[in-house]
Amino acid sequence: MNWIQLSIIHSFIAVSLILYIRYDNTPYYIFPIIINIIVGLLSIIYFTFYYNEHFTEEFVKPKYYIFSLAVLAITLLGYYIIKVCPNPAYFRTFAALEIILLLLFSIIYLQKHHYISTQTIIGILCCCAGIILISLDDDNDV
Repeated sequence: MNWIQLSIIHSFIAVSLILYIRYDNTPYYIFPIIINIIVGLLSIIYFTFYYNEHFTEEFVKPKYYIFSLAVLAITLLGYYIIKVCPNPAYFRTFAALEIILLLLFSIIYLQKHHYISTQTIIGILCCCAGIILISLDDDNDV
């Protein structure tokens, strides 16, 4: 499978998860915390089986704990936004903003792309226009 097919599968799984989170009645933040604990335990088990020699050296580095706290904060924030947003699709609209920011970061700082095509500029402008149009919609003020 190539990356396009995997991206389509990822999109369907992400949409089903967002809809489940939206209509789940679990109190407070129990759902994302339990999910993050399970994913963390499965990751530790995976690394202990397949990365025996380097796992202990990497496990003590503080950057992983900082990244883990950042991911937990982002997950909790996303969970809260999905619950209070009038339409879960509005929340996912800002994925286009993430794409724009990553593209600009890679162009400016990583300098992987020395040439910006007209198609890239049009894509960025269309994404920005879509985000602005959805954000300014009067139905979002619920």
